[in-house]
Amino acid sequence: MSTFTNIEDLIKYRFEGLFLDVKAAQQQALQGEEPSLSVIEIEQNKTARSLLRVEKQAIREKDLNNKFDISYLNTITNQINIEVEKRLKVSIEDTEQLYTKILGLDKSLAKLLDLVGVKAATISKVETIATELPWLFNDLMKFVNQPNYQRRDNKGKVVLVKTMGVGLNFFGLENLMVIITSLAFKRLMPQITDPYPDIKLRIWEEALTTAISCKRIASVVGVKQDHAFCLGMLQTMGKVVVSKLYFRLFESVLREALLETLSEKKHEEHSALTRITPSGKFLNQLINKYALEISANLIDKMAMQRVIIANAMFEVANNEPTANLSPLALVLIQGKAYAQYRMLRGHKLIDLQQSKDFIRTLRMPKGSLELLKTTDMRSLDLILNND
Repeated sequence: MSTFTNIEDLIKYRFEGLFLDVKAAQQQALQGEEPSLSVIEIEQNKTARSLLRVEKQAIREKDLNNKFDISYLNTITNQINIEVEKRLKVSIEDTEQLYTKILGLDKSLAKLLDLVGVKAATISKVETIATELPWLFNDLMKFVNQPNYQRRDNKGKVVLVKTMGVGLNFFGLENLMVIITSLAFKRLMPQITDPYPDIKLRIWEEALTTAISCKRIASVVGVKQDHAFCLGMLQTMGKVVVSKLYFRLFESVLREALLETLSEKKHEEHSALTRITPSGKFLNQLINKYALEISANLIDKMAMQRVIIANAMFEVANNEPTANLSPLALVLIQGKAYAQYRMLRGHKLIDLQQSKDFIRTLRMPKGSLELLKTTDMRSLDLILNND
């Protein structure tokens, strides 16, 4: 049976599990969150009851040894985790380093987003700044030449887009905030996250689902939809930073510890260190503690003059009371929560009653749920002229 006292805690727990491993999260959900005995374990327990006293004593001693082994491993793991967090806290104090080195964001990105959000902007002005981003041309060409966007000439031959100007003009100014934000964010994904290889997929899914949800809710409450989308996606940057830093720092700290114990001939400790792997639970703890504040600092670092989203991000990161939130900050909170619900439902990690209970806690604006229910969260919501 579940030990959770409210639906919000259950959703948080399930979502953290999904972030690490969808199959493990699904298995956990089926078992009601608490570990259950397998058929083999049940049969072993039945057999154990009929063993001779001497055999039972041997099993007890083995069990005690296993518990001591696990306890020792946990102690060593905690020491590694403490050092990793210590170094992570130092790293995240340098927002410039996070911005340029850890994420590799371009200085011109903020300038470009500011421009595409201006009604008086033109494709030629946008193209001038767009060329300052060395990656944008190739990424835009791949995007615009996807089968679902391809156009054909009078003979039925596919017309390939080959220039930046044509690519930008193909989508029009009204879509560029969404496209550029998405292409830029997709480049930030952590690549090495073993033993959790799907983390980058979950981060992208969360960023996209949150951004689309925020945009939809914004359309109902009168907040600028492009700003809501941009904020919904960029608020996930902190999660990217923590994930990247955690796996890098874990490897570095573990390597140093292995060398130290080897040189000092601490054989037992060295042996324990060789069995330690990155902790998904600890990674989630770090994300909960630091990710939103990092996102706020990074968005503030962008210093956008027309895409005014930094204040709303700080409100959410500082956990301001709902009554004190700006309309955009409230859109972000509701969009984040709805995105988690949709992801859990999509991966079969929430049942119908749990869905109803959770949705009730969100206090969504009138008309937004009906709109969100019919929204495809897997692709960008672009306004295209089919002529």
